[in-house]
Amino acid sequence: MNKRFIFAILLSAAVALPALAQKPDKAFEDIVAGVKAKDRQPDVDNNMNKARATLEKILAKDASNAMANMGMAIVLSYDAYSQKDYFRGWHYFKKADAGMSTFTPDDKKVLDTYFTAQKLERRGKPVDKNMEIERKAVEEKLIKFVREENNLQYAEKFLEEFPDSKYYANVVHIRNYIEFRKAENAGSVDAFNYFLNKYPDAAQVKIATDERNELAYKQTQEANTFAAYKNFVDNYPDAVQYEEAKKKLGILAFDEAAKKHTLEAIEQFMEQYPNSPKMPDAKVMKRQLLFEWAKSVNSIEAYNKFVSQYPEGEMFIDIFNLKSAALGQSIAADLPMENYKVIRGFDNKQARDYGGAIATYTDGSLLVIANTPSLNDDMDDVWMIKLDATGKMIKNDILGNDFDDRVNAAYIDKAGALFAAGLTNAIKNNVPGQSWFFKMNAQGKNVCNAKFEGNEVLSMVVYEDGRSLLGGYLQASDTALPTPLITKLNAQGRKLWTRTYAPGNKVTSLASDGHVCSIAFNGSWVMQIDELGYIKWDAMADEGTKLSAAAIANGKTVYTGIKGGQGCAIGFDGAGKKLWETGFALPADGSFTQSCTMPDGSVVSGGTFGNAMVLVKIDASGKVVFTKIFDGSKQVAFNGLAASAADNSVWVSATYADSDIVVFKLGL
Repeated sequence: MNKRFIFAILLSAAVALPALAQKPDKAFEDIVAGVKAKDRQPDVDNNMNKARATLEKILAKDASNAMANMGMAIVLSYDAYSQKDYFRGWHYFKKADAGMSTFTPDDKKVLDTYFTAQKLERRGKPVDKNMEIERKAVEEKLIKFVREENNLQYAEKFLEEFPDSKYYANVVHIRNYIEFRKAENAGSVDAFNYFLNKYPDAAQVKIATDERNELAYKQTQEANTFAAYKNFVDNYPDAVQYEEAKKKLGILAFDEAAKKHTLEAIEQFMEQYPNSPKMPDAKVMKRQLLFEWAKSVNSIEAYNKFVSQYPEGEMFIDIFNLKSAALGQSIAADLPMENYKVIRGFDNKQARDYGGAIATYTDGSLLVIANTPSLNDDMDDVWMIKLDATGKMIKNDILGNDFDDRVNAAYIDKAGALFAAGLTNAIKNNVPGQSWFFKMNAQGKNVCNAKFEGNEVLSMVVYEDGRSLLGGYLQASDTALPTPLITKLNAQGRKLWTRTYAPGNKVTSLASDGHVCSIAFNGSWVMQIDELGYIKWDAMADEGTKLSAAAIANGKTVYTGIKGGQGCAIGFDGAGKKLWETGFALPADGSFTQSCTMPDGSVVSGGTFGNAMVLVKIDASGKVVFTKIFDGSKQVAFNGLAASAADNSVWVSATYADSDIVVFKLGL
């Protein structure tokens, strides 16, 4: 081989070697030329295509080349480039960003030229600063593209490929919106249900639910069958059309029950559809069927005679419950439609029954205490009715001392023992009476029956160890100012101590969490005491405010009362700091007399205002959840309430028409 030929081979190899180790400098020159071309689309595409071809060759040999990845990120993310691909651009940039430490001084000069072409003020900035700017630009172009394209495939691709992106939540929202519109366009209940089940946290859930419900109700109306309405009511309890559907269902359900023409069918209908427009017709039918069933005792009027002669036994219980259910439904027909889960009316010998208290057992049963005339009708005795969880009577008793007896507060502990308090030894329109307390164990055996200092007990709390706190007043004469009075008893009903406070009002409500007791005096002064009766804190509400009912929820005390003719509720923390105050409308003058704490931490208060009973529910933040006004054609006076922990309902006792006791369970 001659020397000239060998030299030619060596020269050729020397020329080919740089090509094998090709750098992306030329590609960046094309990129800069493309950037400078700006709006000249053919020039932009020509330069970017040349740069892309160069970079692809480099990456084919070295996929980790940071400069080549950077170049590809710039090319594919350049807005004016007709073949841009923001997804791939962001992938390339992430590789370039990860390999930034491999940039040589020459690489940095090349990059600085590009950064300067992008924006003059980027000239000479440290490469990490410029890369940070570029990172933001490339990622924002991608997210802008995903937003503007409004394409489900792009959104899902982004979420799959970039789960760590700071824009992830934003793209989730975009995807949810696209899917929502897809369900809307499909216009079917199944499409909406698919969206709601797949994306339960989407921002469009409420509107999707409303549109789904509207569509489902339209289909229900078109079918117009009992099964269709039953399906809607069962499956869409939160729909705005729910009440309307229930009314229509009530009509169709009555037709179904009327065909069966049995007492059981009508009673089931009335229990399940208490707000049905057909309720008056159902009551007429039930009255007729009930009369036919009761022929064995001769007439409807025979019920009272039978009860007076046979106050024991299975037949008595059946008749008593039939009568209480009928009376309850009759009263319910005169009251505003509410979510009555149970409603019962009680009448002892068609006499004047009134007032009293209500308490629940741990098994869900209930004790209703009312005041009823004694046998000679000269004095009042205490009437105690135990009901099961459905409102049916289990047993009832009448008890009392000489002269008038009245119970204002009652409590049942975990063992089933009854604690009750009120007044005794009163004579109507003459002698005011004396504070009275009695305790009976779960078997009905008397544990304590005692009188204490004071004219009357208005409120009571019982601690887990069996000790109790009685709140009321002492009044020397009709013209004297009442003195607020609190007495603490041990588990056997013996007095431990008595505390009195400034004359001029009464202790109308006590509330305890087991450690402290909050007190309302039916005035602007409220307080909290410790277990020994010493004041932990007290506070004054605005002048003219009368706070008469108290409850403790999660360590905070909620006082309910009136202010300036309106309802008023004020929350205090455990240190006596006022947390909030809220107002609400009332139908007339009156007062709240009892509050109870619900399982969800809210407070329900009850009272009598004019001829109406009012219940108000206030949540933990002080928001009035509802105000329910029970204003029948006859007076409805509040007696007492008790929370039902099993289903977040409340039992309420009231005096109807100044003569009957109505007890209902209200779903909240």
